[in-house]
Amino acid sequence: MLMSLLKLIGRPLFKVLFTVEYHGLENVPETGRVIIAGNHPSYLDPLLITLPIKRTIRFMAWDALFKVPLLGLLIRALGAFPVDVRKGKGDAAFREALRVLESDNALGIFPEGQRSDLGPMGELRAGTARLAIDSGAPIVPVTIGGAYRAWPKWRLLPKPAKIIVRFHEPIVLDENESVARHDDKTYQREIMDRFAKTINRSLVPALRGADSLERWYHQPPSNIRSYEWAPLLAAIISSFVAHRHRVLGENWLAIWLLPIFYYAYLVLDLALFKQARITKWLRNSMPVWLILLWHYPLSRSLGVPPGEMNELLAPAVLAAFFAFFWEDYYTLQKFVRGLVVVYYFSLALLLRWPNSIGMFVAGLGFIALFCLVYRTIYYPLTVGVMLLFIAIALLMTDSMNKSMLVYAALSIATLGYLQTFATAAYDIRKAGNVSLHHGGRIARQSNHGNS
Repeated sequence: MLMSLLKLIGRPLFKVLFTVEYHGLENVPETGRVIIAGNHPSYLDPLLITLPIKRTIRFMAWDALFKVPLLGLLIRALGAFPVDVRKGKGDAAFREALRVLESDNALGIFPEGQRSDLGPMGELRAGTARLAIDSGAPIVPVTIGGAYRAWPKWRLLPKPAKIIVRFHEPIVLDENESVARHDDKTYQREIMDRFAKTINRSLVPALRGADSLERWYHQPPSNIRSYEWAPLLAAIISSFVAHRHRVLGENWLAIWLLPIFYYAYLVLDLALFKQARITKWLRNSMPVWLILLWHYPLSRSLGVPPGEMNELLAPAVLAAFFAFFWEDYYTLQKFVRGLVVVYYFSLALLLRWPNSIGMFVAGLGFIALFCLVYRTIYYPLTVGVMLLFIAIALLMTDSMNKSMLVYAALSIATLGYLQTFATAAYDIRKAGNVSLHHGGRIARQSNHGNS
């Protein structure tokens, strides 16, 4: 009963807080004895493995946890049993684990015996192999990627992160070989080496990619990107439109002041600023801050409606942007590029098809589509809020007409642009174009993104 309640609450909670993705659930047998073993990067790992599985998994847990008030009662009620992690003290836990398997139950175990210090798997203990040999149970390896970012052992509380849990094909031992080599320690090491190879096949590239990304934050700044020229183009076009309407003289400061400051910042970033994560993040987010500050002066200069729902639009954009504190660098770049395209094209459309909530629908529509396709952190919540705000805007205004379809199409077209033209450039970067020094030689590392 308690396990069912935990899964009912935990599944949606984890999907919102950590954006958890599961792969290979079909590899976990629904009945019969099975050992489910994985790497152990965080405190979250037992729950991450348990939540998507219908059957109960009995975990071997550090005996000290059972002495913690409430926590000990909780994990015992969930089927965990204590294990003394000190060398030579695990016989009782081994016998209990064997009884679990001989009763045709699922056993959860972390062969490292403790949480990983740096993310990769540490030294593996042979207990998992011995249990498989003695019980004949298959071993289902589980790779947990991203949980180290969410809750490493040195952090007091977790933070949002994208987590991917992958259940691999079971390792099934040959029954005759297990009988013949029952006490062969070499055989046990072979089993654990096979297990580690399966885990690391998907774990190590992700960790290497994350490390490469951290190094990339300290690389020299990018030259001015194509979408970063959009404010200059918008200022030139706005000056031309204001001149035609004979209002340039009174609006030239509103048109040009903020872009001048923006390009001055870009020059300083290229020439003076020390590069780090926060510097890169600020550079990528700056076009959005410019849009928020420049919108009213620019729309007045163009003579287009600034919008009826901006009191919702600006907070919605900032709320969606908040999730990108924990997203990877390249996804952030694509998101900002998309927002820039949507905004400036919406301004152009307003010159031809004025609509008081056209930009609102285009902007929030793009955010919803982007977060849904790229499965960003908090994406279920973000998509739901964006769609709710669009529905509220349509109900509260009288702007639902044929022109609205143009703005809705703009959000779709922008996502298509990112998926085709823009994605190719970012994939090249992810494939590894950053040369890093290792041991006195140049190494070209592959970046597979954050898992």
